[in-house]
Amino acid sequence: MAIVIAYWLYIFLLTTTFGIAFISLLKLPKTNPLVIPFVGSFVITLLAAIWAIFDNLGLIFEGLLAVASITYFFFQREKCLTYFFSLKAKITSFPLLLKLVLAAIIMFAAAQCASPPFIIDNESYYIQTIKWLDTYGYVPGLANLHYFLGQSSGWHIFQGAINLNGISPLLNDSNGLFLVLGNAYALDKLASHFKSRNSLFLAAGLLPIFNIFLFQFISAPSPDIPIYLISVIVFFEFATYYSTSESQTTPILLLFLLVLFAVFIKVFAVFLFVFPLLLYVKYPATLKKSLLPITIFSILTLTLFVVKNSIISGYPLYPLTIFKLSEDWVLPLILQQYLVEATQFYGFFLGPEEYERMTLIERIVQWVSLPKLHGLFNKVMIVLLLIYPIVLKNKKLKTPFLTLYIVAGFQLLFLWLTSPQYQFFFGYIILLSCIIAAHFIKRNILIQIGLVVATSIIAIPLFAPFSLTSFTNNPFKQELSSFSLMYAIKPHPITKHPNTIYRQESIGNLTYHTPDSLDFFWATGDGELPCIQENQLNSFKEYFELAPQLRTNSLKDGFKSVYVPNE
Repeated sequence: MAIVIAYWLYIFLLTTTFGIAFISLLKLPKTNPLVIPFVGSFVITLLAAIWAIFDNLGLIFEGLLAVASITYFFFQREKCLTYFFSLKAKITSFPLLLKLVLAAIIMFAAAQCASPPFIIDNESYYIQTIKWLDTYGYVPGLANLHYFLGQSSGWHIFQGAINLNGISPLLNDSNGLFLVLGNAYALDKLASHFKSRNSLFLAAGLLPIFNIFLFQFISAPSPDIPIYLISVIVFFEFATYYSTSESQTTPILLLFLLVLFAVFIKVFAVFLFVFPLLLYVKYPATLKKSLLPITIFSILTLTLFVVKNSIISGYPLYPLTIFKLSEDWVLPLILQQYLVEATQFYGFFLGPEEYERMTLIERIVQWVSLPKLHGLFNKVMIVLLLIYPIVLKNKKLKTPFLTLYIVAGFQLLFLWLTSPQYQFFFGYIILLSCIIAAHFIKRNILIQIGLVVATSIIAIPLFAPFSLTSFTNNPFKQELSSFSLMYAIKPHPITKHPNTIYRQESIGNLTYHTPDSLDFFWATGDGELPCIQENQLNSFKEYFELAPQLRTNSLKDGFKSVYVPNE
């Protein structure tokens, strides 16, 4: 836990110096100091995405980042100290209750990050994606080894850039810091509401009520957390700017760049572009000033997205297959189509035959009727979309709130046509719920009680064994991870299963490591590179008569899929 907090301090200093330098370079006006680390993270991610084309994100790159940060601080001490003083002034201006809540959130988040990671995707591809980036950078045809490795989210590129893997293998807890920053942003808005009675600030300040859910994502580098937090920041800054055009709000250009960051993390965040674009429509003079940096960073981000995908999977617009390279490392189309379709079917919990037989309406009915946690969040989203228009009628800021409603609806429709998993629209559940709750909650005492209760509830699953058998049938998701005093200094390893035994197997020219005790089709855990579940490899070999092979005798040169006929 102590190591986690020290690591957070390192990330905070690194991202803030890069954020300050970036804002100074663009000569942007003063912005919310709690947003600057997100901006700095985007800058670091872009630098890492360029570096990974040519080399790994290991000790040399991490050292260069640290040297650049220290050098900037040395030569621009006044700017950096002004930022830290402004942040301190903002936090110290909080009412006592909000200070105590923030302190509790920080300690609970550090304890959660020091505990075993809960998310199953961490064991299938988060750890391995980052390990490949740390060891080799982008590897041609890596998707041939394990389909999920083809995603290589921008958030995992960022994690590979700042995880200090050359010093310790235990650090992958950046999500905890950014959730703390997101909560501080919300509490800042809540403090403003107590002074001005602004319902928009109240809505933004209700983010902490979702901590009991969000905390389960922070002990692993889940890309969902930054998407949710960026969604909250972008919308509420958009709504504030749209109504007041205050100089203290985040510049529109930064909102645009934050959305660009979110899309680089996960493509489905593309609908967030509506918010900054509407501001540019309302303030065309601002667009003229921002046009050059918008063009430069949009082209740069798209280019890095295309290059990353082209190297790792052979499809420039992965997971779309409309373009593909002619190189030998391209993931076979039959594999790509199968796995995209499997993801689509999974969103409705249907088999391929059932999916094809049903109409879209029948699939949606099936989706709403799903049991346990998936069905719960699906129903919540539908109820929110039904209730929200009633609340909207009495809102003064009709354009921002109506825009949110339309964007949320289009996002859900898009997911119904692709893969409507709740984590892909949970950001809109947060936004719609906070706005609806702010409409009905008027008394400060109720807000304060709710905040204390929501923060206190975090401690229940964090410090006591907690079962989710009532919410999921997945055996890998039925027990939440709890904190133990043994993690007070040194955190739990980055995998939930550090004692997994791996054995070495071979197929053709590929020698790989497979976990013996992780009975999960996609499982890899923290195995030595290259790592793949033997059952997965054999299943694909039997069904598709394809198997991954080394392109040369070096892992750096990547993988290809070869035809291996069944005997």
